[in-house]
Amino acid sequence: MFRSLLFCLAAYLPLFAHGQTDPIRIGFLTVRSGALAAGGKQMEEGIQLFLKERNYTIAGRKVELIIADTGATLRAPRPRRRTWSSAAGSTS
Repeated sequence: MFRSLLFCLAAYLPLFAHGQTDPIRIGFLTVRSGALAAGGKQMEEGIQLFLKERNYTIAGRKVELIIADTGATLRAPRPRRRTWSSAAGSTS
């Protein structure tokens, strides 16, 4: 009885255990505009080369790369606000 139940379960197991077939979607946020765009372009080219060498496949699944711009811009740092205690050199 136990053997027949085990055999039936083993026969139907491949019907339920199948791998994922959807592509792996990888999101890649990088700087593509502004003063820092050169570094972002190099990172983008690097990941493109990595995937191209592997035929856009990781772990037997196709890879879909989604690249987005972070829109980073350089801005001047805000001046540090001085307080009376730091200006006077207070020891209290």
